[in-house]
Amino acid sequence: MLDANEGTREIAEEIRTRLLQNPSRARQIGTFGFIELEETWGDETTILNTARVSTSNRRLSSVSQLTEKDRALLEHLLGEQHGTPFETVYFRYRFIAPIFVLRQWVKHRISTWNEFSMRYRKPISAFYIPDKTARTVNGFEIMTDEQVDRYADLLETVNRFYEVEYESICTRIDENRASGRLPQKSGGRDPFRARARELLRSVTPVANYSDVYWTVNFRSLMNFFNLRMKETAQYEIREYAVAAYALFGEAFPLLKEILEKIEQEKG
Repeated sequence: MLDANEGTREIAEEIRTRLLQNPSRARQIGTFGFIELEETWGDETTILNTARVSTSNRRLSSVSQLTEKDRALLEHLLGEQHGTPFETVYFRYRFIAPIFVLRQWVKHRISTWNEFSMRYRKPISAFYIPDKTARTVNGFEIMTDEQVDRYADLLETVNRFYEVEYESICTRIDENRASGRLPQKSGGRDPFRARARELLRSVTPVANYSDVYWTVNFRSLMNFFNLRMKETAQYEIREYAVAAYALFGEAFPLLKEILEKIEQEKG
C-alpha cells in the first residue's frame, strides 16, 4: 500500500479536524473526499431587498422580520426564475475531489475557482477507488473486485513513480549544489525542484484527489444543483452535489423548503 506523502497526511488531518469543528457544514465523501460550506454572504433579506429596489422603500434587516407576504414573494421569485436577486447571495465551499470530477465541476464557470497547485506542492497521494455502488448499474457489476484491485495497484504504481523520481531528482540537485555545479538556493521557490514538480505532475492520474475553494452565487448554485443532482449526472459528481445541497439546506432551511415545494408542484 502506498504511503501518503507529508502534504497528504496534513490534508487528511485537516479533514478530520473540520468534521469535528463544523459537523453541520462538512461531509466526508468516500475514502478521501470531503466538502465543507465554509462561509456565506447574504440571506433571504438580501434577495428580497434586491428584488424590491425598483418598487418599494421597504427594507428588511433580519430574517426574523419575514412575513407571509415576504415568503410569498420569495416563492414567486424562485418559481418564476427571476434570477438576478439570487446573484446577491454567495457561498464558499471547499471540496476535495478526484481530478476527473473537478473537470466536470469547473464547467460551471459563473464562479471563482482556486485549486491546489502541483507546481508548488507534490500531488495529493490519495486516489479514488469506486465502491460497489459506484461500479454497479441496474444490479450489474461493471468492474469486478479483481479488476478494482488491478486498478488500485496501477494507481499506486504511478503515484509511487512520482515520489521515487522526485526524490531522485532532489538528491541530484543537492549533490550538484554541494559540488558547485549548481548555485546554492538563495531564497524563495527553488527553480530546480519547481521544474521537477512541473514535469512530473504530467503523470498524475485523474483519479487522484485535488483541493479546491469554490465561491459561487446562489443563482449559479441552483443551476449546479439542477444539473448535477439529476439521476443522469455522473455518480461521483452527483455525490458531491447532493452533499453540497444538504449543506446549503443546513444554512438556509427556508430557501431549501421553498425550492422543494416548487419542485413538488412542478412534478
